[in-house]
Amino acid sequence: MSRGRLLVAGLLVALVVAPYFVTEFWLQVGGLAMAAAIAAMGLTMLVGVAGQISLAHAVFVGIGAYGYVILASPSGENVWGLGLPPVVAAVGAVLAAGIGGLLLSPLSSRVTGLYLAVVTIGLVFIWVHFLNEVEQFSGGYIGRAVPEFDILGLNFGDSEPWHILGVPFGAVEKLWLLGIVLVVVTYIAARRIVQARPGLALSMVRESEVAAASMGVNVGRYKAGAFFVASVYAGIAGVFLAVTIQFITPQAFGFTLSTDYLVIIIIGGLGSLRGAIAGAVFVTALPRLLGQFAGNIPFLVPVGQGGIDANVMSVFVYCGLLILVIMFARGGLDRALGWMVGPQRRPRPAPEPKQDPVPQPEPGPALEPEHEKETV
Repeated sequence: MSRGRLLVAGLLVALVVAPYFVTEFWLQVGGLAMAAAIAAMGLTMLVGVAGQISLAHAVFVGIGAYGYVILASPSGENVWGLGLPPVVAAVGAVLAAGIGGLLLSPLSSRVTGLYLAVVTIGLVFIWVHFLNEVEQFSGGYIGRAVPEFDILGLNFGDSEPWHILGVPFGAVEKLWLLGIVLVVVTYIAARRIVQARPGLALSMVRESEVAAASMGVNVGRYKAGAFFVASVYAGIAGVFLAVTIQFITPQAFGFTLSTDYLVIIIIGGLGSLRGAIAGAVFVTALPRLLGQFAGNIPFLVPVGQGGIDANVMSVFVYCGLLILVIMFARGGLDRALGWMVGPQRRPRPAPEPKQDPVPQPEPGPALEPEHEKETV
């Protein structure tokens, strides 16, 4: 077994047994990082592989989160709800996010590059305004509580704790294990997409749509597929984020969240799936780490006391690291991971079609020139 696989296996084992040694606070931070990693992998396929710049990723994460809440919650006096089983609600929310991505994809045929980014920014502000105004949908500024998630009789809330090796597992511990499964499954699926023919086609679309079309690539269809897959990943992240934080508000799914996802995939290494995971862990954990050690870091004060707190310092670090990555290390965190576990496999080019050898004429007898007869 290679060094990289040994490290990955060891990491997975450490993550599985972490609930026995780590406090609930850090398990919940890990859950937030897992949700961000799933969303970032989807955005990596859209921006890093397909080359479609989108700042509306928070919209589809919000569709997943609010879709789950509305579908799973019973209808109330001031809020909408359908009271569906949690699994059905989760699937419906993810599909709703994917359909939303499909509806956005035609814009990429009209505008590209920075113009597409500006259009998606406008979509974010429309989405936030909708959430703030339609209180029956979002709960308004107050927000909405998130129903517990369960699947196949397994409850992932606090109402039915699990007992594993004599240790009770509440909602935080159970969602930690669920998050590990989701990250592993979504990573494997994304890696298969990127390394197969769709990944090669999307890379060709990123480099040149005209050249891709001339090679027989259906540019519109692959763009729509990229938006759909990225939005499905955002929907999965939204559902998992909602059940992790157990309460959602419109302010959580605004422009700041979209920029956070973009920072994650750039710091992690644009186009790298494992870099997206590493970037999500870094961006999610940094402000919490700084907050825990605020009293021991010079010029850093606890949040809410004025001055430079953990959140402000995190923004400084993100911006500085973002500049360094763009200017000097385009590989981002993926380059460091490559040094530790080996380089990540890239999409393999399609094999060239075999050509039958052109038959060559067989050599015949040499033709000797006829000499004219000498006349006497």
